[in-house]
Amino acid sequence: MNLRRRREPASPGIGVVAPAESLRAPIWDRPVPGVGRAPLVWLLGVHGGSGATTLAHVLAPAADARGQWPGGFERESPYVVLVARETISGLTRAHDLLRQHHANLAGPSLVLGLITVAARPGRVPPEIRRYRDVVGSLAGRVWQVPWFEEWTLVESEALPVWSPGDPVAMRKRRMDPLDEVPVEIGELGVDLVAAIRTCIGTPGAGEARP
Repeated sequence: MNLRRRREPASPGIGVVAPAESLRAPIWDRPVPGVGRAPLVWLLGVHGGSGATTLAHVLAPAADARGQWPGGFERESPYVVLVARETISGLTRAHDLLRQHHANLAGPSLVLGLITVAARPGRVPPEIRRYRDVVGSLAGRVWQVPWFEEWTLVESEALPVWSPGDPVAMRKRRMDPLDEVPVEIGELGVDLVAAIRTCIGTPGAGEARP
């Protein structure tokens, strides 16, 4: 499965109902801990095992928000991308947090979109594809990351890292995802940086709110 990008969905704000308080992610009341650098974008894993920690390692501009909305403290980026596994439960959790954001209950964060991570190799079941489209309509942008079997066999620290300015590999060339950044990850990184630049250059952009 290739990383595919969909943009400009219909306006999602009308009729969005805030989730119950028990279904909301908390907001950090201090700077996000454990981050040694100021990231361009936060990856908010909406559930355990979403893949946010791994993606935060392989994407140099990103950092793991550790399951909570950033609080907007000094020097912290306001930009957030939600991360969920392509399962019904994972997408439901993403839906909850997107509704929280649209209800202005997620602090000062600006949601750039949603990354869904394959839960298994092979084709995505049609039920998951349909639900992903429904949830994605609230996200603004949706990026889909395929299954990398090799990534399951090592710790995140052993994976290659993409940085802005790095060339994106050719799709037709075979590569080892433990030695080189997969083309889908390079394209994701380029997209995220471009989305942030668009937001910086367009006041109010990036706020997927009513």
